Amino acid sequence: MIPVLSVQNLTKEYSGKKVVDGLSFSLLPGQIMAFVGPNGAGKSTTIRMITGLTPITDGSVRICGYSINKNFKLAIENVGAVVEMPQLYPYLSGYKNLKLFASLQKGISEERINNIIQLVGMENRIHDKFSTYSLGMKQRLGIAQALLNKPKLLILDEPTNGLDPNGIVEIRNILRILAQKEKIAIIISSHNLAELEQICDMIMLINGGKIIEYKSMQDLENLVAGENKVQLVCNYPNYAGMLLKQTYGIKCKVVGNSVYVPVKEKDLAAVITFLTNKKIKIYSIKKIHKSLEDLYFELLNNKRSSSSII
Repeated sequence: MIPVLSVQNLTKEYSGKKVVDGLSFSLLPGQIMAFVGPNGAGKSTTIRMITGLTPITDGSVRICGYSINKNFKLAIENVGAVVEMPQLYPYLSGYKNLKLFASLQKGISEERINNIIQLVGMENRIHDKFSTYSLGMKQRLGIAQALLNKPKLLILDEPTNGLDPNGIVEIRNILRILAQKEKIAIIISSHNLAELEQICDMIMLINGGKIIEYKSMQDLENLVAGENKVQLVCNYPNYAGMLLKQTYGIKCKVVGNSVYVPVKEKDLAAVITFLTNKKIKIYSIKKIHKSLEDLYFELLNNKRSSSSII
C-alpha cells in the first residue's frame, strides 16, 4: 500500500540551529496519528514544512507520491489542514466563507458544501457571521473548510480546542468516519492525550526536534501490558513490600495502607499466595493501568529509551 504521507530525514535549521532534526515517518490511508510533544519541540515547524508553508532545509516530504518541493501543486491538492487557529473572514457568514474557499478550487459542488456542513454539525449556525462564533464553532468551520477538496491527508492542530464534552465526542466521531469510510490519513497535533488515546492508531512523540517514540497504539498497549501495577490494600504494607523485595527482587511503592506491586498478571496469584502465607491480610486488589499520559511524561523525563517503550 502506497503511503499517503512519506517523510524522510526532514530537517529545519534556523541560524545554524536544528529545530527539526532528521524526522522520518509515514502514514497510510485511514490511519490517524497523534503528533505530540512539549511546546517548542518542533511540531508546528514540522507541520508547516509538510504543508509547504516553511522551506525545508534537508530531507523530503511526499504526499500521495508527489514531492512537496518538486510537485507542490499536485502534492498540496491532496491536503486539508487547520494549522493553529482557523483564519477565515470574520465579516462573512460561515456559509459564505465556505463558498468563497470552494470557488478557489475546482469541482466543489453545492452538494459537497452542504454535506460537509452536516458532517461537522453546523446546520443551525452556518449563516451567522464568523465573528459571532465561539472558539469551538470556529474550529468546526475550520475543519469543514479543510475537507472541501476531499483531501487524502488531513492535518489538524488542536481540533478539540474550545469544545465542550459533547463537541469533543462529535469531532472524535467525525474523524473516525473520515478515516474508516473515506480512508483519509489524519495527523492530530494536540495536548489532549486522553482524547488522542481513544482515537489514534499511531503516536509520534518528538522533543528537541527529534523523534523520541514512534509506534502504533496497539504496540504500546501490548508492550505495557506486562508492566501494569497492582494496588494491594493490606494490614502491613511496609512489611509486604520488604518481603517482595527480599524474596523476588520486586521493588514496590508504599502509600498509606497500600503497596503498589509491578507484577505481570500471570504472576499475581503467586504473589497473593506468598503474602497471605506470611500472615498479611489483603483487603482489596486493584489493577493500575498506564495511560498515554503516564508514558508521555516517562519518555520526556528520559526514564525510557527512544528504542523501546519498556
